[in-house]
Amino acid sequence: MAEKNTKDKKSAAPQAKASAPAIGIRQLAFASFSCGASVMVLEMAGSRVVAPYMGTSLVVWTSLIGIVMASLSLGYWLGGVVSDKKPSPQTLAAVIAMAAFFTALMAFIANPLLGLLSRVVANVYVGSVIAALCLFAIPSVLLGMVSPFIVRLAIHNLGSAGTTVGSFSAISSAGSIVGTFLGGFVLISFFASATILFQVAFVLAVTAAVVYRPGWKKSVPIAAAALAFCFVSESGAMPAMPSGINFNTRYNSVRIAERSAFGTGRQLRILQTDPLGAQSLMFVDRPEELVSEYTRFYDLAFHYKPDTRRVLMLGGGGYCVPKHLGAERPEVELDVVELDPGITEAARKYFALNDRPGQRIFHEDARIFLNREAERGERKYDAIFGDVFGSSYSIPFHLTTVECMRRTRELLTDDGLFIVNIIASIDDPLFSGIYASIAEVFPTVMIFPASFPNSAATRQNVMIVASASDSITQREAAGAEIQRLLSHRWGQSFTPRIAAFTDAFAPVEKYSLVHR
Repeated sequence: MAEKNTKDKKSAAPQAKASAPAIGIRQLAFASFSCGASVMVLEMAGSRVVAPYMGTSLVVWTSLIGIVMASLSLGYWLGGVVSDKKPSPQTLAAVIAMAAFFTALMAFIANPLLGLLSRVVANVYVGSVIAALCLFAIPSVLLGMVSPFIVRLAIHNLGSAGTTVGSFSAISSAGSIVGTFLGGFVLISFFASATILFQVAFVLAVTAAVVYRPGWKKSVPIAAAALAFCFVSESGAMPAMPSGINFNTRYNSVRIAERSAFGTGRQLRILQTDPLGAQSLMFVDRPEELVSEYTRFYDLAFHYKPDTRRVLMLGGGGYCVPKHLGAERPEVELDVVELDPGITEAARKYFALNDRPGQRIFHEDARIFLNREAERGERKYDAIFGDVFGSSYSIPFHLTTVECMRRTRELLTDDGLFIVNIIASIDDPLFSGIYASIAEVFPTVMIFPASFPNSAATRQNVMIVASASDSITQREAAGAEIQRLLSHRWGQSFTPRIAAFTDAFAPVEKYSLVHR
């Protein structure tokens, strides 16, 4: 008889009930989906919040992803502990409501906090980790608590626990997928960073109300405030930075500002996509005039190859060089490859960019353009200009490699020129790696430090002029400006300190961030 009772208990074990208060599965599914989506939108919008102060380098993204993942992990553990002690919809709703509050708070404190960090912490590794901790840790921990809490409330039958856990994990993942595409394809393209944060806060506040219906009134103030601030921040009442014009494009956080040019009294317009400095400069009274010294060195193409008629420019920015070419050499056909259509629109609105005959603009990644056009073989250029930079003044790694240089040469005529801007000192490993990549493909390579022609240790714009020909003709007839540029040519022998970069290994950001 005792044996029969034991068997009965064993057979009944799968039907044992887990003590958890009843709550609608649809409510829990909605919470799982919306919180999963919110995490990804928060992370993607957060990158835009940080960008004006810390940049968008691999180090910044690594810090952001690492801190969010660590915070979520802590939240998973805390959620499990709290849900065992207080497994109620009210407690879950409170957790989600707190996540809404701290997400909205982030929109208020981000700029002053990041401004302080950028002034106090010089090291980008330390600064980006601290920024991610201060801004994203608390909301991420709270959102991490949601998943185990939902599972705890959903399990009523231990015999189906595996199915329940798997189902809600799938729902949460689906939310994360939707949040990723929604954030990357829609929200960042159409809304300011602060607006997106308030939108996430609004969704979370509504979710808290859905989870705990009797207490929905407590979530109304948070939801209403978040929704109101969505409209306020989008209307410009809460600009991302204290002065200038600030906006987000699909790829960048952009700032347009003006200041007086030192010693001239002329007004300069500035385009910034990185906190380290200006990406483009323009004299307001003469938009076609070159301001940055390094941009003048592109004219060497017409000295070394006077019959230059077709030019490819990689990197548009404020379109300073294209405007200069259009004014000074209208006969030249120019193709410009600029990744970000938002930057082009900013150049049209604020940097006097106009369409002209013979000029085409392609909005795509420069390497993709090079690969495709080299494969087609339909068009050759007399000169290709490189002026593409990501965060921290680092050239995107896939534009520094031997494979990229091969594609570049394939698009040049037999005596065509490749002129590229590098921000480094001649002694830097970064410069060595890029130089080695170019020298492996181009037989003739010359170095032109733009500002300090006799200094190998000074970080500056260093122009590399490479020819597809085995020799380059030194022309005697040259104007005073060209003679001045030629006087900057590096006269000492140069041997790269490191091997050429390849698609498999190009530690560009590692070397670029040494000087942060």
